Amino acid sequence: MTAKLTVTCTAFKPLHRNTLIGFASIHIAELRLTIHDVAVHQHEGGARWAQLPSKPMLDRTGVPKRNAQGKIEYSRLFEFDSRAVSDAFSKAVIDAVLAFEPRAFDVEFAA
Repeated sequence: MTAKLTVTCTAFKPLHRNTLIGFASIHIAELRLTIHDVAVHQHEGGARWAQLPSKPMLDRTGVPKRNAQGKIEYSRLFEFDSRAVSDAFSKAVIDAVLAFEPRAFDVEFAA
């Protein structure tokens, strides 16, 4: 049995950087849960997706760890049970962001 959840966007902060479009606050009514800082992305080819919040990995001195390319490494805070659930959440977030702010994916909107 699959539960249908009501997903709405309550805030959106644009920040265009590489594939990142911005950060959204997402409310799931049935869970009475708001998730802040959901990253919203768009690839050049038009693919869009949402990413749950994560946190930077820190070394023993509290400095963020970096990979070979110099980018900060992040660890997951939350994880879905399957790719299908993750994809459904991502689609629901994108739809909710567009309902909240139709210009969210416009590059000029963040300027």
